[in-house]
Amino acid sequence: MGISIHYKGKLNNTTLLQSFIDEVEDISKDMNWDYNLFENDINLPNTSKIENGIISGHLPLRGISINIHPKAERLYFYFDKNGNLRNLISACLSKEDEIKPNSTSIKTQFAPIEIHITIINLLKYIKSKFISNLEVNDEGEFWETGDKLLLRQKFDYLNRALNKVAGLIDEMQIRYNETPDEILARLMEVLKRLNN
Repeated sequence: MGISIHYKGKLNNTTLLQSFIDEVEDISKDMNWDYNLFENDINLPNTSKIENGIISGHLPLRGISINIHPKAERLYFYFDKNGNLRNLISACLSKEDEIKPNSTSIKTQFAPIEIHITIINLLKYIKSKFISNLEVNDEGEFWETGDKLLLRQKFDYLNRALNKVAGLIDEMQIRYNETPDEILARLMEVLKRLNN
């Protein structure tokens, strides 16, 4: 639960990959954003796997991830050999060309609203220069509308809802020897009453 931005697309040309990485790295340096380069050989086969939440093996992706704000998730720009933006986990779980590239996401709910706007502006710049078919699904609707007031209302509404649920959880008294399933069942009943 939270306001997220989902994005997918393909580089206009695979020869733009290094230019894309270099430019986003330069922007990150100028903005004092923490970033990491992901520089695997995209022409080697995918031998990656996930065990206990850790990726091992070779994952044929290249790109950059950015930490724009400590209260937002990282912004990932990882590409396969065909220039498709790839979600790290789905790329790891799939073998070459088995599934269509899906969208990548970043949750911005807990960061200041200006961070959400900054990310949208960065994505618009990337669309204009590197990924002309970039598709963005902005749960805050700022991508589509540019309406900061609407974005603020969505942030505020979700924060109120999360605070209300957190308050209900705090008020629930866990009974001695109550199982997690029993706690969840009681919580679901409280939430149903809240919606009625």
